[in-house]
Amino acid sequence: MRKISKTLLERLTAGDLKPLLKYIKSREELRLEVRTHGEAFVYYRKGKALEIGSMKADKKYGNVPEGKLAISDPARYFREMKMAIDEWLSVKKERGEFDTQQNIARWNQHSSGRYLVLDMEYAFERKKIVNKNPEKRAVFDLIGLDLELKRIVFFEVKKGMGATKGKSGIQEHIRDFNTYLFGENQELFRANLMRDIKQIIADKNALGILDYTFIPNDFENSDPELVFVLHPYQDSEIKQFTQELNNRYKLITVHDEDFVLR
Repeated sequence: MRKISKTLLERLTAGDLKPLLKYIKSREELRLEVRTHGEAFVYYRKGKALEIGSMKADKKYGNVPEGKLAISDPARYFREMKMAIDEWLSVKKERGEFDTQQNIARWNQHSSGRYLVLDMEYAFERKKIVNKNPEKRAVFDLIGLDLELKRIVFFEVKKGMGATKGKSGIQEHIRDFNTYLFGENQELFRANLMRDIKQIIADKNALGILDYTFIPNDFENSDPELVFVLHPYQDSEIKQFTQELNNRYKLITVHDEDFVLR
């Protein structure tokens, strides 16, 4: 269940973590996400920069600052944390696709557009069916709302045609989407999804980082949609990607100068 605990929410809005929240909201490169177990995480370049409840950063990034610094001096904490993540990304592997995901989330978080991105890295809760017929874990890049057609949307982001193959390719995402949203446990997964979305919206409204107040019943009556988002290295890749989808799923393209989904 994705929901920030009441205690942590109060600390962020009216307690000792209020300056931290204010700083996060002032920085466009940082994104706060609602997480399970009452937590909230802050992401930078889609790297986990801070687990707010436990006040810690992922040690895999190397020389990371102490979490308590985020309370006493948020600017210094994130300055050091961003340097650590930047260095890790430059040494470990190319993560251009993850930068694209966070840019899309950043530029599609207002209800004035067609699409409203609510969360990054969404995974369905599976523990209630573990003893029955468990599905394999699947993580979806982004979830949001199509405010025009009144439906929930799962977005899978691809940076160039090379990202369409292998384990994280197009067919894998299609299978996961169909398994969770149209498979034998779809009733449970859809109920959990709707609950999570309502709680994410409520928490982000309470934190002042979302200008959308609630999810109308219309969204519960429509089937969720899977949309692929391509960030091409070359425009010629758009035609290739369209052929890969074979007209079965919607394709949206974004470019370096424009990450707004239309």
